[in-house]
Amino acid sequence: MRRRRGLVPALLALSVLAAACGNAGDDEGASGSTDDSTSATVAGGEVSDARDGEFVEVDQPGVTDDTITVSGVASVTNPLGAPYVQVWDGVDAYFAMVNDAGGIYQRELVLPEDHRHDDQFAQNQTEVQRIITRDDPFAVVGVATLNFAGADLLVDENIPTFGWNIQQEWQNGPNLFGEKGSYLDFTGGGPLLPFLARELGAHKVAVLAYNVPQSSDCLTGIENSFAEYGDDADAEIAFSDSSLAYGTSDLSVQVQQMRDADVDLVTTCMDTNGVTTLAREMRRQQLDAPQYLPNGYDYDLIADFGDLFEGSYVLTQFAPFEFEPQPAGIQDYLEWIDRTGGTVGELSLAGWLSAAQLVTGLRAAGPDFSRAAVVDGLNAVTDFDGDGILPGTDWTIAHDSDPDRLCDAVSQVRDGEFVPQFTAEGRPFICFENGAPSLPDEPIHQA
Repeated sequence: MRRRRGLVPALLALSVLAAACGNAGDDEGASGSTDDSTSATVAGGEVSDARDGEFVEVDQPGVTDDTITVSGVASVTNPLGAPYVQVWDGVDAYFAMVNDAGGIYQRELVLPEDHRHDDQFAQNQTEVQRIITRDDPFAVVGVATLNFAGADLLVDENIPTFGWNIQQEWQNGPNLFGEKGSYLDFTGGGPLLPFLARELGAHKVAVLAYNVPQSSDCLTGIENSFAEYGDDADAEIAFSDSSLAYGTSDLSVQVQQMRDADVDLVTTCMDTNGVTTLAREMRRQQLDAPQYLPNGYDYDLIADFGDLFEGSYVLTQFAPFEFEPQPAGIQDYLEWIDRTGGTVGELSLAGWLSAAQLVTGLRAAGPDFSRAAVVDGLNAVTDFDGDGILPGTDWTIAHDSDPDRLCDAVSQVRDGEFVPQFTAEGRPFICFENGAPSLPDEPIHQA
């Protein structure tokens, strides 16, 4: 059975979007290095560090003797008030780090202000077309949008494209690279949530979702997880409801039904407003059960409502910033986000990883690089981990399938902070074999 790669990070007016997750890697200690190279393995050998590499004349869109220019597109203006603009903070930070070390092939990486497109939630295809016809960049780096209607336009032009993969359109072509892989399966079950229930001693689980396809598909994925592994965890779904309208402000009936069902663990396929509404109602009715928040690694959320979520569990598909010792990639990210005045968070990290993948593709392509060579080069990379930020993406399969090993990180909200859980020394991720017939006694701990 395929597993679900993530749950709901954002909502469209009529549909819920889902986030992607990490990938496979090895069992050894923390990966990464202390310089600005990015850990990645190409089938047959390592990707060379070419930031000071040979200069070669290149005739490609967006490339001069001095610069490699890219564009980005984000839903800066959106009905959620979400900070999608922060994806460019991460791109800026990574480019600044590489440029400070001499650039790549003696060129600087540039994302100009007039190449940063706000698709205003509903104009993605229009803005992508403008990128293609007006900007004509070498690549598109820093995509964080509520819809990705322009994906096929980028596929048709074979423009290397990198961003926050929360839509299934990221699977449309070999030139589309999500920051943690491109394959998404909303309905496939997986062992993580049953594992969490077992570890917490929870036996009765509640799930809430909106009445739109991707949210209800997410609920189906959770149901499949417990159908597959619930007996091993001695846990079951005791209450579920996928009839909720987006924006609902009254969950009193649902919480009362949870109480009647003796629920002791709650999860949702809802946005931040939804889980906050739920937490308030659970407190009002004194339902003492933690929430599992697949998209709750949000500093603003915890700063504002940490008391409501105290004791809840949060999923990330990257090493939490609080994990010690910090992987080299997290150290670099935090340093350069600070130096460039960016905002720390999942969106800027997505931009950082997007830029890192472009550079990995350029290094794989060599000094006589082209768009096609970057796409082909990155698609030969078998273990992109962003210097320990990720468990490792195998781009030879990551466009159309899950990895053999399913890896995530879990943190708990304690006193307004995120505290990593279920870790081993130097290894922030817990992993399960894809399609395992039963829930193992212990997960695999991985760097």
